Amino acid sequence: MKHLFARAFFPGLLLCQAAMAQQTTHTIFLVRHGETASSAPDSPLSPAGVKRAECLAKTLKDANIKQIYVADTKRAQQTAEPLAKALGIKPSIFPARQVFNELRNLAYGTSNGLAVGDSDTLAFVVQRLQAGKVPDNASNEYDRLYMVTMLESNATPVVTVHYCASESGAPAPQATPRKPVKKTPPAKTKKP
Repeated sequence: MKHLFARAFFPGLLLCQAAMAQQTTHTIFLVRHGETASSAPDSPLSPAGVKRAECLAKTLKDANIKQIYVADTKRAQQTAEPLAKALGIKPSIFPARQVFNELRNLAYGTSNGLAVGDSDTLAFVVQRLQAGKVPDNASNEYDRLYMVTMLESNATPVVTVHYCASESGAPAPQATPRKPVKKTPPAKTKKP
């Protein structure tokens, strides 16, 4: 009986592994634009933002990216520029509010891609890709890199990493100190 099970189980296992190897998988990388020079709607990157864009290019240079999508803002285009130049890719530019419609090409495609958008669009895109929920970026938060792996056009849960140290000079959030808990000695009991 054991041998019959082994003869049926192992070939089935090999077939499953072969089928998984043939499935198309690719990764979509999503980032917010780098730090900006001002709060103007179409502000260019600040020197810290330029450094972050260069660091992003170094971080993703070996990620086998074949497509780059950027929002139609100067800051998003400047953030993607170093990587696009390094890889010889002409980024596709789209209106920021139409991010998801354009990213469907990446979601249903077969190659890795990068999308650079604004803080208010990334959480929406991750959710629309059905990769889970992520919090909106804080106004001084530029270092989140979201990775969504697509397996046969279905998203796996999003992975969030932080890339490149912040150059903004903004202090890191501090933990709220806990008040010490006073321990009261146990009540003494009198022995009869």
